[in-house]
Amino acid sequence: MIESGLKPEEIAREIVEDHVSGAAQLAIKAANAFLKLASEKTDLKTARKLAKILAESRPSMPSIANMAYITLKLIEERVSEGEDLRDAIELAVRSAVKTYQDNLKKTIQNAVKILRRYDSIITHSYSSTTAAAIELCDKLRVFVTESRPGYEGRRLAERLAQKGLDVTLIVDSAASYVIDRGLVDAFVAGCDAILDDCSIVNKIGTKMIALTAREAGIPFIVVTDTWKAAVHGFSFEEHSPSEVYDKLAGTLTALNPYFEIVPARLVTFYVTEDGRLDREKLSERLKELWKEITAGERNVQKTTQHREHVSKFR
Repeated sequence: MIESGLKPEEIAREIVEDHVSGAAQLAIKAANAFLKLASEKTDLKTARKLAKILAESRPSMPSIANMAYITLKLIEERVSEGEDLRDAIELAVRSAVKTYQDNLKKTIQNAVKILRRYDSIITHSYSSTTAAAIELCDKLRVFVTESRPGYEGRRLAERLAQKGLDVTLIVDSAASYVIDRGLVDAFVAGCDAILDDCSIVNKIGTKMIALTAREAGIPFIVVTDTWKAAVHGFSFEEHSPSEVYDKLAGTLTALNPYFEIVPARLVTFYVTEDGRLDREKLSERLKELWKEITAGERNVQKTTQHREHVSKFR
């Protein structure tokens, strides 16, 4: 049964408070959030407000904002053609989610074709798209970092081991040890955001491994759908210092950055729904995507929230 009478802020709260799901899962949640507006009491103004709130809910995960504005664009198009708002919302959500899931499927298929060329890889953090591709490469040996302090790597290692893959779990600081000894052929990771210069944002520690990979002469492959482009800007999320150490007192503090920017020069190539892309081709795709997504923002008041990264295409 579809909920009614909820305010946009209440609908978006689930996404704001969800620190377990990855970017792909949260993007789909953002689309489904519009279904909670599909009642007789809602209107297009409220749908626009929800899109804006969703876009600002997790500034380190642009796919949420992109999904929100793409869904809104589809809703507005259907309403302009005379369709009932409730029907417009339901059909728009269905269409946006299908397109997104199709893109993820294509990205995974393209990644599998490439990863099967390698015997052994190292990966960092937890990307559901990357994980889905890796587990389809049953002969691949995988070294997985713990990815502290959230230990996302442990979940990934368990998932891959359950599929029968040869998995070795290591502490984050052992990544260079593994690479320097020639135990892996490539460094493979997903990302949480793609910036305009094709730099990526991913879990802290990614840059350290990318630098080691470059020095060792092995490729750094980023597996990502292009909906992670930071069209509406990007800023880092803060996490509790207690995750690093739970006995902080007096002058003892802790720094707990979760994400970092990895320069495009460290990325060998990107695997997307459009196949293997170099930096130049990805940049062209990002410009096309900007035009598609910002069309859904035209009737929404511009966000006033500070963003550390603002799209150069604006």
